[in-house]
Amino acid sequence: MSYMFEVYYRPPRDPSSEKRMTDQVVALGGRLDCWEDSTGWTGIVLTFEFDDLTKAETAVDALRAQGEQITMGPRPYGD
Repeated sequence: MSYMFEVYYRPPRDPSSEKRMTDQVVALGGRLDCWEDSTGWTGIVLTFEFDDLTKAETAVDALRAQGEQITMGPRPYGD
């Protein structure tokens, strides 16, 4: 089973911020699974996936400490 969480941020797109977050997640054993552009009701969404729950929780804590918006997670993702 894998675990995921989503980071939301307001447009416009910020590639340098996305890279910083992705680099942090990769260093903690995760990967960027999906990038979604903003819609009328959401901002930009980055979905990160981990094979290990403890590492996913560590990444969530680190990103939240930096002020990133993570509404839920990590939570189970797939089988």
